[in-house]
Amino acid sequence: MRLAPTLAVFLMVVAGCASPAETTLHPDPPARTYAALQHPFRGASLYLDRDSTAQRYETAQGAAWLGPITGTPQARWLNSAQDVAAVPRLAEDARQQGSLLVLVAYNLPNRGCTDHREGAPDPEAYQRWIGSLVKALGGTRAVVVMEPDAVPADCFDATRAATLRQAIGTLVDAGQYVYLDAGHSHWKSSGETAERLLAAGIEKAEGFAVNVSNRQTTDDSYRWGRELSDLVGDREFVIDTSRNGLGPPPDDPKDDKEWCNPAKQALGQRPSTAGDRPGLAALLWIKRPGESDGPCGGETTYFFAPRQARNLIVNAAWVDAPTRAAAGRSALG
Repeated sequence: MRLAPTLAVFLMVVAGCASPAETTLHPDPPARTYAALQHPFRGASLYLDRDSTAQRYETAQGAAWLGPITGTPQARWLNSAQDVAAVPRLAEDARQQGSLLVLVAYNLPNRGCTDHREGAPDPEAYQRWIGSLVKALGGTRAVVVMEPDAVPADCFDATRAATLRQAIGTLVDAGQYVYLDAGHSHWKSSGETAERLLAAGIEKAEGFAVNVSNRQTTDDSYRWGRELSDLVGDREFVIDTSRNGLGPPPDDPKDDKEWCNPAKQALGQRPSTAGDRPGLAALLWIKRPGESDGPCGGETTYFFAPRQARNLIVNAAWVDAPTRAAAGRSALG
């Protein structure tokens, strides 16, 4: 394992300046034992959920132009006990399809750093929630993307790290494949992120996730993911490409919320389990394209917003011209 750059420099300085007696009082951190990688995406097909909000809108409105979204596998987010109640059906569907189910666990206490107004009420309740997820999955093995934004968030602390570590252990012990979210390439440095991932138990997990719900380019996300992987025992990583077709929106000094439902955005590369670059386990659609970022950019909801879906499709280079044109002409119900 390579140490994070700041930590490595610190240790070299201490070793160079300390006497032999002082050095023995401050030994190097013990080597970590990393779990063997299982490579769940190799040769796998991804689960396609036909009971999404976008699918229901497509059916009700006759909106065939939504096909590039509704016909593409996406992760299923679990934000509450009610969401976990749907997991047995998803697991059974995945078994019948012979496909790999991708879930997002998003219920960590104080998940939005908003004085405990979001997520489970406390760490104990969160661990019970994780246990209910294990029970709901039964014998189905799934990929679980753990807690978007939890590690790079400003409120990350020892309690949060310990909560994540325990939850990862529970899921891994039950045979699930865990990818702990690491944030994106323009948030924290790879060194600081690595230290936080290590504190949160990344050595037990299959790997980490990059660019969840963000719009950094795939190439930039891959570069940063490789830097990070080098620092955390060569764990593999997945990249969320659901909305990064045009890259991040430009910084606007007059509007610091241009990132929220930006006017110009596009679907990114379709999900792929090819793993054709070192360290890259898969490209996934983790954020469900078409879902609003919140009450901003002309939207009033956090849920499926047809205008968002239309913009993503119209601007997507890989979508065929007739479908883009049909989306552009659509009257939104």
